[in-house]
Amino acid sequence: MYKLRTRLILLITGSTIFSIVLVSLITNITLFNKFNIYMMDEQESRIKELIQLIENSYSINNRWTQEAYNNIRLSPLMMEFDVTIKDVNGKIVFRHYMVQEMAEMHKNMMKEMGRSMGGMNPNNMMDHENGKYVTRSYTLTSNGKIIGTAQIGYIGPFLVTERAIEFTRGINSSIAYAAIISILVAIILGIQSSKVISEPILKIADAANSIRKGELNTKININNKVQELQVLSNSINHLARSLSEQEALRKRLTSDISHELRTPLTILQSHIEAISDGVWEPTPERLDVCKNEVMRLIKLVEQLRHLTDIENDDIKLNIEKFSMTELLNEIVDSFEYQIMSKGIKLKRQIKDNVFIEGDRDKVSQVIINIISNAVKYTDSGGFIRVELEEDMGHVYVSIQDSGIGIPKEDLPYIFERFYRSDKSRSRKTGGAGIGLTIAKTLVKAHKGDIAVESEEGKGTKFVVKLPKIYY
Repeated sequence: MYKLRTRLILLITGSTIFSIVLVSLITNITLFNKFNIYMMDEQESRIKELIQLIENSYSINNRWTQEAYNNIRLSPLMMEFDVTIKDVNGKIVFRHYMVQEMAEMHKNMMKEMGRSMGGMNPNNMMDHENGKYVTRSYTLTSNGKIIGTAQIGYIGPFLVTERAIEFTRGINSSIAYAAIISILVAIILGIQSSKVISEPILKIADAANSIRKGELNTKININNKVQELQVLSNSINHLARSLSEQEALRKRLTSDISHELRTPLTILQSHIEAISDGVWEPTPERLDVCKNEVMRLIKLVEQLRHLTDIENDDIKLNIEKFSMTELLNEIVDSFEYQIMSKGIKLKRQIKDNVFIEGDRDKVSQVIINIISNAVKYTDSGGFIRVELEEDMGHVYVSIQDSGIGIPKEDLPYIFERFYRSDKSRSRKTGGAGIGLTIAKTLVKAHKGDIAVESEEGKGTKFVVKLPKIYY
């Protein structure tokens, strides 16, 4: 199993080497094919010059003479070719053989050129036989009339010179040097790139292992401009922070549950022991106290069971179309006496003829829970405002109070079960601290949303958003 950094270096270097080899191969093939075409054109040009030389030599005396033969024989072009000249009657009037050294040199050059081109056939794209003897016949003319034929032989497909060999060597050397330099650069870049990528990932992996071991205060700081790595490190930091908050919340919930259970159980224990020891008489009043505490425990257990069913998606909604206007007015009317008797001013702004599809009882439970909290935490002289609005697809129920408000640091957790921003109010105001948890879960079941705005000492505002049509 390779480390990430090793894999990155091998991947980058391997990809670069493959690309260099591929580019070198394509360049080699393309360039030398063009070179072959160029050399073929040069060969044709020399043959044309030789034919023109023969015709011009004939034109000196307008016949085949020794002077014409000498002129032809002394030309440097003759070193590269075998030349046989026939007159119009087919009689051989001139014959010349290429210099033997030239033929041997040509063969050696062709072999050398093949090595210079990386073992490739230097004429692999041509329809000629490489290194074979080629004979071609040409008609000779002078002043518009045929004066004979010339048979020219040479080692095909073209003559390779020392300059051509040097040219091919230079090209292949350049490609080789470029390839070596590119590979070295690729290795250096691979090492550097792998370092840039692997180091932050290793830090993130170490942080994840620390979090797994319970070190929830772990935080990653990486100096890296790669966006994905920044997002990943921020996610790990957020995860650590969330787990730390959840751990603190879990401990607080454990304490709250213990508190909720301990208080009624303590009351029951003290009353039962006093009655059992004969200290108290079992009067109806004292038995009622015990009964009320038992009912509180039963209510708490029922709420927990109900919340568990909801969170396990075991909730069944009875979807029907109903008037949200009518439901909200009924709920506000039921709280009106309690609100007025506490000296709180009630304000309502409920739009007429607003209808939605949903479970009327579950929606009612949500609204009742929020208004009940508003009444609990609003003192005399304050106000409670209930509003109902709508747009094309949703209805909005807003419940605002001028009560004690919620501290800013507690706002993210108010929908958590058993969470209360002020434990000291728990016995005064009652409740187990799971009403808002149930409310949010019921709203989510309706494909809606619930939001809260609050400022400590100035009041709280809940906004319930529900779709008009349940999908």
